[in-house]
Amino acid sequence: MPLTALVVDDERFFRTILGDYLTQHLHMRTVFAPDGATALGILHAEKVDIVLLDILMPDMDGLTVLRKIRDMSADLPVVMVSVSSAVDHVIAALREGANDFVRKPVDLDELAISIHRALGTEVQAAQPTPQPIVDGRSVNPRDAADRRKAPRVRFRQRTRALLQLRDVTLVDLSHTGALVEHVEPVRPGEIYRLAITVDKETLQVLARAIRVFASHRVTLTGGERQVVYRTGMEFIGLKKEAAGLIARHVEKLLESGEPEAL
Repeated sequence: MPLTALVVDDERFFRTILGDYLTQHLHMRTVFAPDGATALGILHAEKVDIVLLDILMPDMDGLTVLRKIRDMSADLPVVMVSVSSAVDHVIAALREGANDFVRKPVDLDELAISIHRALGTEVQAAQPTPQPIVDGRSVNPRDAADRRKAPRVRFRQRTRALLQLRDVTLVDLSHTGALVEHVEPVRPGEIYRLAITVDKETLQVLARAIRVFASHRVTLTGGERQVVYRTGMEFIGLKKEAAGLIARHVEKLLESGEPEAL
């Protein structure tokens, strides 16, 4: 019987991505709550083994939810997951009985360690995440120097991709990330699911938005002006097979000298 994790966060995209990771990599059953009241209702109704709880939520913040959880159960493991890294938030969370505190954007390996530590189980999921291979060696996507060295190909044709089910245009691609154009705003630091097609195979990869800037404006039907943004996406948690496929495709395009649409 898999353990059950309750993910409490008002951001739907984050709940989806975190739920997929818990299910696929930690083999946990995952239930979701968009707010504190829903979370408390779930805890009253069913058995939960661990709670991943955001702090900054509307109506009832995470610290209030944590207090109510501790009134219900003194032993239920709770890991706070929040964009806030303010010392007073961390201290308050630990004082109120949180088992650990993980900052967004979430390092999934770090989160796995926190979950296993809170549950008192072996850290089976804390293996190093497979990284892209560049020049015969693995590259940590968070290493800015290595990101700059990674070969990039720029696409001359409009190349369609999907960023969390929203249409975007792929501007360039490297072993460790991509540059995309879009008209719907994204949040720097947030983790999104990016779908790209490489050698006729659609890859679903997790990517962190690391830099967003206004690129240009376009005129829509009726004369309305719309801003087009560009965002640098940093691949994270890239599986070995996907990393190899992207690396081979980039190298092939670089060798041909004619980058083309995927």
